[in-house]
Amino acid sequence: MKRLALGVAALLCLSSTVYAAAPVRIATEGAYPPFNFTQPDGKVAGLEVDLANALCERMARPCTVMVQDWDGIIPGLLAKKYDAIMATMNITPERAKAIGFSTPYMVVPAYFVAPANSAIDGSPDSLRGKTIGAQISTTHSRYVETHFGGAATLKTYDTASNLLADLKSGRIDAAITTGATASDWVKGDAAKSIRLVGQPVIDPAVFGPGIGVGLRKEDAELKAAFDAAIQSVVKDGTLARIAARYVDFSITP
Repeated sequence: MKRLALGVAALLCLSSTVYAAAPVRIATEGAYPPFNFTQPDGKVAGLEVDLANALCERMARPCTVMVQDWDGIIPGLLAKKYDAIMATMNITPERAKAIGFSTPYMVVPAYFVAPANSAIDGSPDSLRGKTIGAQISTTHSRYVETHFGGAATLKTYDTASNLLADLKSGRIDAAITTGATASDWVKGDAAKSIRLVGQPVIDPAVFGPGIGVGLRKEDAELKAAFDAAIQSVVKDGTLARIAARYVDFSITP
């Protein structure tokens, strides 16, 4: 009996070692505040980072959050550089051809931002013939392509910070981004040179049902774990409490 107990203890110790060495690796962009951003000390932070840690806690799984450039974030998942994506990625039919998704963990409308002295009011007529900026390979750039076609010029950017820089410098006439990011831009603009224009931009055909965790299609067990964890943090208010640290509106799906 003593030998059996020692054997079980050794097996549990070995299992714990293997378990601890293989956390869920979650990729985020690290350049899309307030959802994910890189701090001066090099650490990644933001709403989605806090939420990722809360979800891993509910799943009773160790996790690590790493930074990956947006344009390579899906290829990196498919190449198994990490196990999941939490980078404000809308669930769309096009993306769902390549990867799987959890149930939505947040819904965030988009907004147009324009110079404060501009006549642009967010309407299609006011944007006709203008140059509109959006981050590359996002639903925001797709929205411009879908709704404006040749009526406006789309200019894409690798990061939200570069998009904002060109908007402020006058190299583009307007930008489209998530409402939370747009709100942060305006609040953080001491010169009051930019403003939100128009109404929230909502189009389920382009933006899908919400933002979800990107996963490899074959990882059904991990998807089920994320789905249950998301439902748990929504139900008990944890998601709302995390969101309140970063945004002043509801993101609950």
